[in-house]
Amino acid sequence: MTLAQALGLVRRRERPIRDRRMFIACGFELLHLGTFLQGYFVRRFPDEAADLETGLYGDLEGSLAAAVGSGAEAAAVIIEWSDLDSRLGLRSAGGWGLSVQPDILANCRGRFARLLPRLEALASKMPVALVPPTLPVPLLGHSAGWQAGSNELELERQLAAFLADAARLARVSVLSTARLDKLSPVASRLDALMELKAGFPYSLAHASVLAGQIVQMLFPPSPMKGLITDLDETLWSGIVGEVGARAVSWSLSEHSQVHGLYQQLLRHFSEIGVLLAIASKNELATAQEALRREDLYIPAQAFYPVRADWGPKSRHVGDILRIWNIGADSVVFVDDSAMELDEVRAAFPSMTCLQFPKRHPSKALELFEELRDLFGKPAVHLEDALRSAGIRASGAFHAAAQQADSGEFVRGLRGRVTFDFHKSAANPRLLELINKTNQFNLNGVRLSEGEWIRHLEDQDGFVMGVSYEDRFGPLGIVGVMAGRQAGDRLEVTSWVLSCRAFSRRIELHMLEFVFRRLNPAAVRLDFRPTARNQPLQQFLQSIGPLENGAPLLLSREQFYNRLDDLPHEVRIQEDV
Repeated sequence: MTLAQALGLVRRRERPIRDRRMFIACGFELLHLGTFLQGYFVRRFPDEAADLETGLYGDLEGSLAAAVGSGAEAAAVIIEWSDLDSRLGLRSAGGWGLSVQPDILANCRGRFARLLPRLEALASKMPVALVPPTLPVPLLGHSAGWQAGSNELELERQLAAFLADAARLARVSVLSTARLDKLSPVASRLDALMELKAGFPYSLAHASVLAGQIVQMLFPPSPMKGLITDLDETLWSGIVGEVGARAVSWSLSEHSQVHGLYQQLLRHFSEIGVLLAIASKNELATAQEALRREDLYIPAQAFYPVRADWGPKSRHVGDILRIWNIGADSVVFVDDSAMELDEVRAAFPSMTCLQFPKRHPSKALELFEELRDLFGKPAVHLEDALRSAGIRASGAFHAAAQQADSGEFVRGLRGRVTFDFHKSAANPRLLELINKTNQFNLNGVRLSEGEWIRHLEDQDGFVMGVSYEDRFGPLGIVGVMAGRQAGDRLEVTSWVLSCRAFSRRIELHMLEFVFRRLNPAAVRLDFRPTARNQPLQQFLQSIGPLENGAPLLLSREQFYNRLDDLPHEVRIQEDV
């Protein structure tokens, strides 16, 4: 993005529906970096505006302290070498001589030690994007430029230790210098003239790249949920129907190592909760025989379901989406054939369809990096490990449900719902559910981490998480309800339930429990229809009339008059 494009985006934006406050803690003048930040923010959220706040020039520690009490919903902390010791900047004449270098290193060590607790305090209030020094290390040392000096390496060692500690803090994201190096060459980052004249150290090109990365870290897109893969010339090299299950390959010796690397990536995805399935034009028995090979890097049971016959792949994909019960826009389809990709893309325009470059290892690595970006998540939760098993259990659940009376079947599940009213930011699963659930979602409103933390700090606010398990297995945390207590009324602003928990009457348990636990005379549900929350709308119609998408006010008497059977055992988290 050029500076003119960033200015154009900001100026052309219509009246924003809301302003979102961001604090930028840095030791230099923000200048063009601020413009780029606003431009990238508008590109990410066209109907919103970024209100930027900064601290004092040259006082990074003071800026961090100011950010804590700023009320912003997100912060970027940008460190340059001069923030650690002014003698490491161009605007200082303190000197880099050998005699002062031990003092510089000691000063930097102390500054890192002071920055870490301030960073932790800031992260307790909002998500933080931490940017390590992006400019070259100054002329520190006695060696020629082609040889790294011991003092330079010591400074980088201190930085690496600090960043490793910072990355372990909740809600702190550390910028990847490896990714930045690809996007912004080191030699073209510094604008010495602007630094000396105006206190702004970056070239326009570098400021643009840096702003884009900061916005992406603070407001990342939701990770994709599922990956559907082809088999022949994708998961392995060769056509299994022609050469047989023992002859397809994925090894270095067979010149098919990229397929083995792809298998290893998929195994990693399965371990972090990504749903995996297969859509292949093959005989099912032949495909299953190859999938049972013990030298496969990913176990066959990681894929569910496996669809293989000679029909169109779009039919297989549609079948998989129905079983997973997720939208096409949350799924990636990988195939080596451009024709098959076009056929699936035509049937599911919102699906991300990517070609496997079987004969181009460098392009395969680019594909793997793209897949990492699509599926990467800042943390892995218990529910991620349970997701694949939960999908299989849901299949068994629905198959069994079709064979029995619905009321008797649900009572026979031996289900247990566990409610948790702890208002703790240490459980990111609740916000994750609010921001990725579509079908049983009260209004489709997504919350930033900063907004969620402020809600948790609201004395009148409440949050209820619900976990569930039955004879088909545990599902983990499947539901969230949040809002505020206003007198004798409960204002519910967020209410979501995972699609894996449908048809088990958990939603009735949730409503009944807030009536019983918080004792309101009425509950006002901030309902808004969306393109995908028909399951929620159907449920609300069953407990109270909906009028033109308006919020629903449900009195205690109305609810209990319509309540029939609550089939599950109820527990409270404090009792577990």
